[in-house]
Amino acid sequence: MAARLLQQGVAGQDKKHPLVIWNRTRAKCEALKEEYPDKEIIIKDSAKEVVEACGITYSMLSTPEVAKLVFEADDGVLAGVGEGKSIVDCATLAEEDMKRMSEAVVKKGG
Repeated sequence: MAARLLQQGVAGQDKKHPLVIWNRTRAKCEALKEEYPDKEIIIKDSAKEVVEACGITYSMLSTPEVAKLVFEADDGVLAGVGEGKSIVDCATLAEEDMKRMSEAVVKKGG
């Protein structure tokens, strides 16, 4: 998905509109940056840092269990949420999980 954003010119075009990324496997981030040397890509050390750096964060994780883990971790998505932040979780989640996560984000001002 990150590659598509770069290819379509949605992100990474300049320093004002970089693509900010994190992956549990840092080498995947580095490989993306190497594949698109002409794009503005910023690699962060945690999901929290991505959320802090961005107004809208898209989370794309492989399973509901991993989505929950990354959302709730000390350096995870929720830890970075503050006033005005938006989180779009693209995992296939149960309705109760989506509601719980949404309520947690809203409670923190997101």
